Amino acid sequence: MTRLRRSDPSGPGYSRRTGAKGPVYADAAGNPIADGRELERIRSLVIPPAWVDVWISPDARGHIQAVGMDQAGRRQYLYHESWRLHQDRLKFERAAQLAETLPAAG
Repeated sequence: MTRLRRSDPSGPGYSRRTGAKGPVYADAAGNPIADGRELERIRSLVIPPAWVDVWISPDARGHIQAVGMDQAGRRQYLYHESWRLHQDRLKFERAAQLAETLPAAG
């Protein structure tokens, strides 16, 4: 698993604004992000266009990659792929342990 770092969405991060030609991503100081690799990473997250108040992790290894509010006002998260795979594996292991404790149907 990729060595991940804890992300803090309340801390400084990137933001998304609507520009004339689509989304514009800005750093914590409000300056447009010009680094092509960083823009590609952000675009690869496929953040839903309907999300507002978007926060994007400036760290490619952050466990939370993006946070935003959906149209219903719910806070939504996009996690790093390695984090999601690890959490899914833990969930499956816990479900298997629970199944072992249940009486056999019969």
